[in-house]
Amino acid sequence: MAVLGEVQFVKIDNAAAADATLVAAQAAGVKIRVLAFGMVAAAAAVVSFQSGTGGTALTGPMTMATGSPITTDAEPFGVFETAAATLLNLHQTGAVQVSGYLLWCTAS
Repeated sequence: MAVLGEVQFVKIDNAAAADATLVAAQAAGVKIRVLAFGMVAAAAAVVSFQSGTGGTALTGPMTMATGSPITTDAEPFGVFETAAATLLNLHQTGAVQVSGYLLWCTAS
């Protein structure tokens, strides 16, 4: 059974067609587990979450329509997690403002 850390919160605030670090890499052997997220885009965009910058896809590409949010319910066991000691990345196509929130914890 994984040991889970305290739930933490981070904002999603990106307007560049690029990679954005949402949560920095944790210590050796520690993963970042996403428990929930919500995002909305100011115009059409495609986003995905990755384990590491340009790394392993944790979600498929999610097409966002203007003003239509993408959300998940808070899941006690999480919706996805990074590899150990690897940052959580938001990959975005299109220079569009994407805003939202992320609930996460550490897992080992």
